[in-house]
Amino acid sequence: MVRSRNVALGVALIALAILFYAVTVVRMRQTEDQRHLNDPKAHSAPAAPASPTP
Repeated sequence: MVRSRNVALGVALIALAILFYAVTVVRMRQTEDQRHLNDPKAHSAPAAPASPTP
C-alpha cells in the first residue's frame, strides 16, 4: 500500500516536471518568435569570439 502510493507520487512529480519543462520551452519559443517579428535583425550581428586568438 505505502509502496504503491510512493510510486504514484513519484510518477506524478515526474509528470509535473515534464509539464513544467514543456510549458517553459513553448513560452521561450513564443518569446523568440515575437522578438523576431518585432525586430527582423535580431541575432543577425556576428557574435564576438569567446576567447581572443593569439
